[in-house]
Amino acid sequence: MVTLFENPHESSLAMFLLQVFITLIVCKILAKLLSFIRQPQVIGQIIAGIIFGPSILGHTKGWTDAIWPTSSLKIFQLIANLGLIFFMFFLGLELDLQQIKANWKVTIPVACVSIIFPVGIGCAVALWFYQMNEGIETSKTAFILFIASGFGFSAFPVLATLLNSMNLLSEPIGIQTISLAAVEDIVVWVVLAVASAFSSGGSALQGLYTLLLTLAFIVIMFIVIRPIFGWAHGYYLRRENDCNVYIVVGCFLLLLIASFTTEVMGIHAFFGAFVAGLCIPRKGELVEFLSIRIELIIVEFFLPLYFANSGLKTKLNLLNTGRSWWTLLVLIILASAAKIIPVTLATKLCTRKPWNYCASMGVLMNTRGIVQLVVLNIGVQLKVISPVIFAMFVLMATVLTFITSPILYLLYQRNTASKLIEESNAANDLSMAAQGENNVEKAKEDITVITVPENGVVSPSELSTGQVTINTKNASSQSLRNHLAHRRSSPRIMYDADGNRWELRDHESPRRPSRMTLF
Repeated sequence: MVTLFENPHESSLAMFLLQVFITLIVCKILAKLLSFIRQPQVIGQIIAGIIFGPSILGHTKGWTDAIWPTSSLKIFQLIANLGLIFFMFFLGLELDLQQIKANWKVTIPVACVSIIFPVGIGCAVALWFYQMNEGIETSKTAFILFIASGFGFSAFPVLATLLNSMNLLSEPIGIQTISLAAVEDIVVWVVLAVASAFSSGGSALQGLYTLLLTLAFIVIMFIVIRPIFGWAHGYYLRRENDCNVYIVVGCFLLLLIASFTTEVMGIHAFFGAFVAGLCIPRKGELVEFLSIRIELIIVEFFLPLYFANSGLKTKLNLLNTGRSWWTLLVLIILASAAKIIPVTLATKLCTRKPWNYCASMGVLMNTRGIVQLVVLNIGVQLKVISPVIFAMFVLMATVLTFITSPILYLLYQRNTASKLIEESNAANDLSMAAQGENNVEKAKEDITVITVPENGVVSPSELSTGQVTINTKNASSQSLRNHLAHRRSSPRIMYDADGNRWELRDHESPRRPSRMTLF
């Protein structure tokens, strides 16, 4: 008997391709629907993962056996982690250390407040949650560090996406917030590296040893590897060939060896990938060349797999008691207060900006997302965090990211939009007044003056003999044509409901501002 199609469950590759296809389709549909309410793709990807997992469709035995059999999960998780490594490398490429240096007088104090207070409260929350970490035998220190990391740090990539989708990335509030998140991004991975060391059951001495190894790795990468790589890159840059195949392959080799080193050190491979991205030279076109080619495949292919993998581990059905939901509510309130209040007050002291600006900074820094999910997933992999706590933190990260956009609109964007519209109206009024004066002057120039006799009667003979003077100022028709041509070519300043500004010419149809949402 001829078999046309093999059973896909007998092929690991066929099952993986089927899982990827379903994941990408569902993630993209949810992301599109949520984009209408200004939500980033990460929300749709998290929700898609929860739908696939035991919380919803996982209850259906046929769904789990057909699409997500247990034997296929290891391969799916491996590919998802590989995507995370490349994403961390991309994040290191995108991080602008010069921007942090330029704003250090505000960035460093506010970043210290934004880290110390939330992480301190997160440590206190961890002591409370340690009793709920049932069925997990792990180091108390590792558990505290993981919970504090998931509780106290902002999500740099999700924050960048929100600012970009709101057209605030190049505004002062966007630049300042990105600088703060970048500092936090560096600190969180160092803390997580130490937490990973403690999770292996080592003593405090083992944790100190891992911390010293981590610091040594960072020093070697920046003091030794980065200058050597920069010298090689500079050699080709002087020949206007800094994106040749040898340099590009060298970047990926650096990524692999750095990831391998941190993995065998007892730290997760993502940390080495992040540091490798920071070590790539910023001169020339190399960073842009790599970013453009990595971004699409990472953001649109690998990250949805990672979030789907997170959702497969999320068991919301474990939150089946009133105590669990009250705990989640308290967790959300504490996480928001611990971030928004200190950042708002510190920003006010350091910048002297209006309160709505400072409060908007606090709300933006309260954004959670991929950073928390990475921390929590590593905690689950290392058997530090129980499924119940993992589910609570996934919901917390989703809710806090979801509410950021509408709150920011109420606090900052609505006021900014109204001010821009008022300024636009005032500018238009001034422009119309100036245009009116110009029209009067042009009309005076174009007036035809006729001098007639005292009796007011003009005969044809008087016109022919020149007794009546007709004085016509020059260029009436030409000036009118020039004026109309200028009007057709002059742009009109337009603003949409969000305060976005663009120029519109008479022969052009209105253009929508870009709404790119990546993470």
